[in-house]
Amino acid sequence: MNTAEHMCAVVNRYIAALCNADIEGIVAMYAEDASVEDPVGSPPKRGHAQIRAFYTEALKLPLEVALQGEVRASANEAMFAFTVSFEHQGRRTTIAPIDHFCFDAQGKVSRMRALFGAHNIRSR
Repeated sequence: MNTAEHMCAVVNRYIAALCNADIEGIVAMYAEDASVEDPVGSPPKRGHAQIRAFYTEALKLPLEVALQGEVRASANEAMFAFTVSFEHQGRRTTIAPIDHFCFDAQGKVSRMRALFGAHNIRSR
């Protein structure tokens, strides 16, 4: 099930779900025992309840999300660069992470790690 095509399709659904604030659609992409480490170095969120709470908080503001280049997918893993832009209190902020998805045998995301730091965040 974890063909490059499947993993790329999941990534594209993820990007669309972020743009549409589709929390349940995002959670459905994850395995029940999945972990989300966003950003890398923060305490991982584990399981659907914690993952749902994380995305509920993250999607309080409308987001503009766009892939930056092609998805890299091999074996049971995919990586992709993208941007997340939002406006808050008159300031526009853009974050440019690279996400890493690991997939389980059922084609669900079992682990997500988002790599970005202060130098990947721009405000104006």
